[in-house]
Amino acid sequence: MSERFRLAPVGIALPPGAFSGGGRDLLTFDGAPLCAFTRARFRPCLHPVWTPSGQIVTAERPADHPHHSGIWIASDHVGLLMQGPDGIERYDYCFYVDDVFQGRAPGRIVQTGLRLAAQSDTAALVEQKLDWIGPAEWGADAGRPVLTETRWTVLTPMKDALILDVTCEVTPAGEVAIALGPTRHAWFNARVADALALQPDSAPVDNRGNRGAANIAVRDTARVAYSGPVGGDAVAGISVIPDAAAPLAWFVADWGVITTGAIRDTARTLHPGETTRFACRFVAHDGVAPVDGWDKTPFAAPEHFNGSTGVTP
Repeated sequence: MSERFRLAPVGIALPPGAFSGGGRDLLTFDGAPLCAFTRARFRPCLHPVWTPSGQIVTAERPADHPHHSGIWIASDHVGLLMQGPDGIERYDYCFYVDDVFQGRAPGRIVQTGLRLAAQSDTAALVEQKLDWIGPAEWGADAGRPVLTETRWTVLTPMKDALILDVTCEVTPAGEVAIALGPTRHAWFNARVADALALQPDSAPVDNRGNRGAANIAVRDTARVAYSGPVGGDAVAGISVIPDAAAPLAWFVADWGVITTGAIRDTARTLHPGETTRFACRFVAHDGVAPVDGWDKTPFAAPEHFNGSTGVTP
């Protein structure tokens, strides 16, 4: 079995007497860093994410939106459909912002497991186990269990890009139905590095060549890329290519965020024992994203990963 990939904890430098509010595990390929699986107080993320030339293309806790971190999964409308004395009552929580947002208290997405599940000479499959837990409240001092999630990330380093195929599967954590959405603040998110976000020439562009957030359609867009100068003479960026099997909506901003999800207009209800999947491809690339390229490669779902030969369609 190949062992070119390695996933291991890395220390976070702190002054004497200080302690970390999270943790970080670094995935490397032949000793070179690919990305870090980072845990914070409210949710995990992928940050930093490196391109093959060593450029970091993600940002963590930018000043304008400190709840944005690298590549992350979140939703600001998640409802427990509780049985009340005269019908269903929705207990609505936010898993997107680190504070009360529009009246909804913040829940936490807690990583309970992380492992390098399989690898080949060319790709790695990382599996995470996560619990979505509501905020402490009256009648639930420790927070109510809301969702359980399994998240798989297949990472494929290439000459000019790192492809990250992310699949998440969620199910109600207990015997209560869950409503996901509707909201534009969900499901897959990327925040680009400040070197890109603060550069006027680094406007996002869609698959039709439309440049600038105002010109990118909220619907019927297949992919969005955000690239530009990152220092010296280097150009790099992030492309987001969601699974086209479900209706999609986008929220893109010129100041550095790309969000796409399938629950913008209609809530997705899950009854106890039911699961739903969401999938999206992120590409951390050197240079400008090609017009036709990474979206033509078959998406690497976890069940299609072969530990000896890599990813198969």
